[in-house]
Amino acid sequence: MIMVLPFITLAITIWLSMAGRRAACIWAWAISFAIFVAWCDFHMTDPLGLSL
Repeated sequence: MIMVLPFITLAITIWLSMAGRRAACIWAWAISFAIFVAWCDFHMTDPLGLSL
């Protein structure tokens, strides 16, 4: 479920690139990248609950 938002934004990015809207595509890609960075920061700083 956590990967739905980046998937949607990247799908929009692909659609914008195919439509020839370069500036909007770059902005959508930047937003997608920011989402990935935020998700990585959120998940990489939490401890894993693997110990029994």
